[in-house]
Amino acid sequence: MNATLILPVLKQDQIWKDQTKFEDIFDVDHFIDYLKYDVRIVRDIPEWFTDKSELFTSIRRTVKNIPKYAPAQFYVDNVLPRIKEKKIMALKPFVDRLGYDNVPSEINRLRCRVNYHALKFLPEIEEMSDLLVSRMRNRTGVSNPYMALHLRFEKGMVGLSFCDFVGTRDEKARMAEYRKKEWPRRYKNGSHLWQLALQKRKEGRCPLEPGEVAVILRAMGYPKETQIYVASGQVYGGQNRMAPLKNMFPSLVTKEELATKEELDGFRKHVTSLAALDFLVCLKSDVFVMTHGGQLC
Repeated sequence: MNATLILPVLKQDQIWKDQTKFEDIFDVDHFIDYLKYDVRIVRDIPEWFTDKSELFTSIRRTVKNIPKYAPAQFYVDNVLPRIKEKKIMALKPFVDRLGYDNVPSEINRLRCRVNYHALKFLPEIEEMSDLLVSRMRNRTGVSNPYMALHLRFEKGMVGLSFCDFVGTRDEKARMAEYRKKEWPRRYKNGSHLWQLALQKRKEGRCPLEPGEVAVILRAMGYPKETQIYVASGQVYGGQNRMAPLKNMFPSLVTKEELATKEELDGFRKHVTSLAALDFLVCLKSDVFVMTHGGQLC
């Protein structure tokens, strides 16, 4: 397409409402330098373009509803003509996962280079994650392997799943109101959701509860003393929901327990920065377990 890329704008997460910018978590200098022979990248919208509010909001300046697995030719046929006409266009949203491989080999190589090499976290995030990994391995005084558990059981994930979980009548009523507020189109009047929840549960498409994770790990042969790093936001149901997992695997730890409040304060400005720490600790673990789909990168 021979187009210039403006530094990407991260989509605001519907659940976390986080306003993280690309440069808040990724090393921009490395990103631009690493890809300099592949694509020209600039940090900001050009000065000649004065109406910046049009980008991502105006139909005239935004290409929306790009198919999730659009082939490369789609961009040549549908995006390039609009760039030539308008000079600057926004793609909203843009998703291109490595699991989709219906692209030319040279494009696939570039995608891999971007995902595995060009996208690099800020040095302070890398350094803090290394410190967490070191402390995780040496919790018992000797260097030990550890498991990283990505526990997707926050309130937002439970709500978005539209699955049914054990709870009091009051808890279920509050969750119903939460879903109705956040996802009104899916909720409708709620009458159809019970059968849908049962079907999803049978098909294994619901986030695993902490207690279910404990049973699965024990059935796989992991002993009680297994060192487990838990990557998660605030678990829906709090300590009561976590109790079965902690009882069966008491050596659970989070980044908040491995690091001091002062050490983590610099990362609390952006939820995504904390997620980046979890991502790297999971990446460097000996065993990685995820309870539902989705991750940072």
